[in-house]
Amino acid sequence: MKNKKLKFLASTLVIFAATASLTSCGGGVANAGEEFAMKTLNDLKEASSESNPIQVEFWHSFGHNISSNLDPLIESFEEEMKAQNIYINVKATSVGGGYDGLRSRVNLGTKSNSIPTMLLGYPDHFADYIDSGILLPLDEYVNSTDTNIGLTGDYAWNDFIESYRTENQLEMNGKSIIAGIPFNKSTEVMYYNATAVDPILQEKGFLDENGKWSNPTWDELWQVSEALKTKVNSASGLIYTTNKEVTKKSDYPVYIDSGANFFITTARQWAESEEAAKAVYTTRDNEGGKVTFKNSTTLAVQQYFKEKADQGLWNIPDKVSQSYGSSLVAIGQAFISIGSTAGANNNNSDKFELKCTTMPQKDKTNGVKAVIQQGTNCAILSKNSNNLTRLASWLLIRYLTSTENTTTFSMGTGYLPVRESAKNSDRFKSFLTTDDIFSGAAPKCLNAAYDELSYFYTDIAFSGSSIVRDTVDTMIQSIYCQNKDINAAMTDAYNELKDFNIRCE
Repeated sequence: MKNKKLKFLASTLVIFAATASLTSCGGGVANAGEEFAMKTLNDLKEASSESNPIQVEFWHSFGHNISSNLDPLIESFEEEMKAQNIYINVKATSVGGGYDGLRSRVNLGTKSNSIPTMLLGYPDHFADYIDSGILLPLDEYVNSTDTNIGLTGDYAWNDFIESYRTENQLEMNGKSIIAGIPFNKSTEVMYYNATAVDPILQEKGFLDENGKWSNPTWDELWQVSEALKTKVNSASGLIYTTNKEVTKKSDYPVYIDSGANFFITTARQWAESEEAAKAVYTTRDNEGGKVTFKNSTTLAVQQYFKEKADQGLWNIPDKVSQSYGSSLVAIGQAFISIGSTAGANNNNSDKFELKCTTMPQKDKTNGVKAVIQQGTNCAILSKNSNNLTRLASWLLIRYLTSTENTTTFSMGTGYLPVRESAKNSDRFKSFLTTDDIFSGAAPKCLNAAYDELSYFYTDIAFSGSSIVRDTVDTMIQSIYCQNKDINAAMTDAYNELKDFNIRCE
């Protein structure tokens, strides 16, 4: 097992403690740069030239596949600005360690001013930036009456999908602000090697009239996984490619990529009601955010899933020193992976037919259904920036999230478009009908994602909530990779969080 996440959590907690000293009471602007004042495109024109462009540093955490879809959009933005005699140079940097690594680098760089003008991040990261006084509220830009700046007309703010807008409404100094603009959105779905799995689904009667595995349950998944194990371990092995190649090797037929998402999602699915589901992991009261995840529901859920893991039916990729189950599906050492829609193409292979369906639920028709709404948002940092670089950053955000560009980015990556107008466009609808057996992984997963849309959920964002998520992810590793007692693992997680003044019920 790899210990990178365990080491990362330790460093994250140190960073959290260090940045706490930077916090102004109530999340003020103690570390803000130049006082905010609205600039215009004419100001940018006067301040920039081809030899002296306005510099925008943009941090994200995309790998090559996603960056190759982002970079052309940035270049197009620079050219469009240049056509208006506005010269902007965007330095886009992929920060290692994922978005948690990016957040840690920002927290470390706050004192030394080695932070970007704009970045991508999650609402719980933004809550930490607010607490450190370095996040710029975007309300003035969103509501600007300048048609070249505000989110009106074709760029309308209310055209962004409502739940994406809602998650970016955070509190600063007792007032609700727009902390970020939705950019790349995803959810979790279940990918499977249909060449290997469909015969089992057919045999068990799990395929619907259209030959699809619709609305799967965890119980169905275990039945399929058991059948896969039996075939892999048989004398003849399991046929897993269209040209009848056979495999006799699979540590686990099923992998679930994100330990934290798995813990939170299944806890919500097992909750007694929708209202109870909202408080089964964290909650908020008059004093702020509070951790609640050590309870009878989560204990029962983890006992249930640990039993299935011990039977060899599934595990997390860290158990076999992998980062993602998709890499094992692609090479035929696993057959089902649960992960992000943004990882669609990582599961694909020209050797077998890949299919995609919704995240398994506890029950097909009754109880709470849940799957996470995830993906990052664009934010601007107030420290180490000025009003010209802020406006230049804002114009880039506005450009990247236009109807046309969010559609283009979605079609190339498997992320969900962030605007209603994009989701409902003829161009995107046509894309979703792509039905090539050996390609079209992105439309397959996006169709599954839209089947889940009615039961998306988001976590409560508060200062320290990202630390809670990191701690839970490490806790899941200790349970499934180190066989730590579940109750002891939860108790230790609570004690770690209490050491950093995060309230626990």
